[in-house]
Amino acid sequence: MTLLEHRKRRPPLLSLTMALVIALPTAAALLFAYRESLGGFQEIAALMTRQVVLRTDAVGIQMRRGLATLAPLKQGDPCTPAGIALMRETLLRSDMLADVGYVRDGRLLCSSFGPQDRPLGQPGFMSRNGYWLRRGVRLHDAMDTTLVAATDPASGLTLFTHENAVLNIIPTDQPWQVAVIGHGAKDTVLAQRGDFDPRWLGRVDSGDSGFFVQAGHLVAWEHSRIGAYTVFAALPYGTWEKSWIKASLLLGGIGLALGVFLASLMARSIKRSSSLRAQLRRALKGNELFLEYQPVVELTSGRWVGAEALMRWRRPTGELIGPGIFVPIAEKNGMAPELRNRLIQLLERDTAPLFARHPAFHLALNFSANDLGDPADILARLRQALARVGATPGNLIIEITEMVCMDADNASAAINALHQAGISIAIDDFGTGYSSLSHLAQLRFDYLKIDKSFVDSIGTGSVTRNIIDHIIEMAGSLGTGTVAEGVETQAQADHLRGRGVQYAQGWLYARSMPMEELLARLAQRGD
Repeated sequence: MTLLEHRKRRPPLLSLTMALVIALPTAAALLFAYRESLGGFQEIAALMTRQVVLRTDAVGIQMRRGLATLAPLKQGDPCTPAGIALMRETLLRSDMLADVGYVRDGRLLCSSFGPQDRPLGQPGFMSRNGYWLRRGVRLHDAMDTTLVAATDPASGLTLFTHENAVLNIIPTDQPWQVAVIGHGAKDTVLAQRGDFDPRWLGRVDSGDSGFFVQAGHLVAWEHSRIGAYTVFAALPYGTWEKSWIKASLLLGGIGLALGVFLASLMARSIKRSSSLRAQLRRALKGNELFLEYQPVVELTSGRWVGAEALMRWRRPTGELIGPGIFVPIAEKNGMAPELRNRLIQLLERDTAPLFARHPAFHLALNFSANDLGDPADILARLRQALARVGATPGNLIIEITEMVCMDADNASAAINALHQAGISIAIDDFGTGYSSLSHLAQLRFDYLKIDKSFVDSIGTGSVTRNIIDHIIEMAGSLGTGTVAEGVETQAQADHLRGRGVQYAQGWLYARSMPMEELLARLAQRGD
């Protein structure tokens, strides 16, 4: 059939759409350039606000923990030798606090460094959390260092952190304007790099984050989910315009070719999607789906302590279809329960020899939001499968995506049921969604899996290079384990181990493999 004959058989709306794509190639190319360059610019600004929010949240968590540790000093004189020793212990347990002390009538009477008698002045801001905050505080012999002091007004117990603690992640060679604005009786700048325009506050809407343009700057903003403050990050708009002009010149010259390519790609995609949907239904009834297993390594010892079970689809032609293609097709067309049940059946088929030889081995399974809809059913199926292969619930880890956490109310019932049965929970690809500490705190989970995109940034000049350390700090604050995905170099492994990450998986250690190869490799290693 010729291309013309094929077009005649298409539905009118589809033919019209494809004709528009071909007829307006230059406009499509310019629009693509505009959206791509602006979207990339917005993504960079959003990543900066998120880094600062994560950093500020981590400081706030350590301050609250510090005050909890100092609770015995709320009664009596905090400046006794025993009280100062407890302050010193609290300081040593934190990597973000600069000092711990006791303030009364605007004077620092003692701190972890011993008895003091230094004026701090009156606090400038009462946070919504009920703490007095002071900026520009100078202590001890380091008078050139400015601190922020947070004081519990009821007890006078005070924690100090460096003013730059939440902003030292900002590249100094880029024209960033970043500010942390505290919300209380009035809005107050808590930390600042570059200029802050007060008009930005009036551009914030009711959402959790967003963008706007003000006075020649693209401004990203994000509210903290656990603290009463907002972070703003701005870059000059001219930075984006240069990128847009360059992209427009490049794509405008090849607009017609791009339009033809997109039209042909659209036709192929529609045809392939329809074909794959029917073929996936047949695959679920046949033996085309199978599991491969990628080892999970304990970083301190190098032992293979577990594996992630990854579903694969090999068509009768030998073509491999990735889960990134067939899983969305299954979810969109009501086949997600069948896909999940097939996953459990394959687990039963493969793993009895594994647990017979390695009873402490862990296996991780990926579940979607759809899979958590009926906790009783999924728990019954998992228990039955575990019993058949001679495993216990403690051998199993269920991985859910970060986006599931956004609907914590619906997810918590299933997660709690799995936990009560003894099954561990991991948040997969953490850092790529939009969950926050407030969402995570509502759920019981055991591991954060750090997405490969953040692991790739280790040792690079990428704007995301600092996020991975903040994610590790967050996991430590929440008391969860960490698993790094996509580790490919020894330098990445050394960095992760040095930051306290417990587990990793990636091509540095092994690619995914059939169960027979996994058993052979485990026997060879003696793990």
